[in-house]
Amino acid sequence: MRNAIVGPIRAGFTAFAALCVLACFVPCQAHAVLVDRIIATINYEVVTASDLAHAVALNTRFGGRNNGQDSLQMQTLEGLITKRLLVQEARRLRFVEVSDQETQAELDKLKRLFGSDAAFTGFLAEQDMSVAELSRMLSERLIVERFVEKKVRLFVRVGREEAQAYFDEHASEFKGRSFSDAQKSITALLTDRKVGQQLDQYIAELRSKADIRMPGTDRQKKAGQ
Repeated sequence: MRNAIVGPIRAGFTAFAALCVLACFVPCQAHAVLVDRIIATINYEVVTASDLAHAVALNTRFGGRNNGQDSLQMQTLEGLITKRLLVQEARRLRFVEVSDQETQAELDKLKRLFGSDAAFTGFLAEQDMSVAELSRMLSERLIVERFVEKKVRLFVRVGREEAQAYFDEHASEFKGRSFSDAQKSITALLTDRKVGQQLDQYIAELRSKADIRMPGTDRQKKAGQ
């Protein structure tokens, strides 16, 4: 399963993908007293504490990284903000669609990662997460992936000369291999790098124009300021 159901977006493009489209989990004993609240607004769409908790829980289970609870929560929140901006832009431009059947297929894939229906339903119960909430997260991840594919990756090109230059500059990595043998993997690597760079630029532009607020912190920015 691709990294980040909502994690930091890019994966170099491979890595938005630990961070779009999963969201920190408050330890179980604290969860019982957690009161849902708004922790961020992105162009007046809200991210709640439960949104963040659900995404972090999924990132913790499937992300494979944990740099500390506070760090994980902040990284996941940044990923949620980025995902929200990309979903908003995808919907504004109206050239990405995800069907209910496609969302269900993603849900089925995720269920299989749990190994059993009991493990899956137990996880949802532990996180106080509904199937509908999880389906929405998966649908938005698909929207982001397809939007990035159409908006960025589709226009990225890596020429033979670029691939050859990389091969020559990193000859030690390709001992015993000819350029023709390595060209496909080099092209994929350089394409991912270019996509990541252009996606970073695009996200920075979206952020510069967005109204992003985090109540209770000094991290509030109105578009145009």
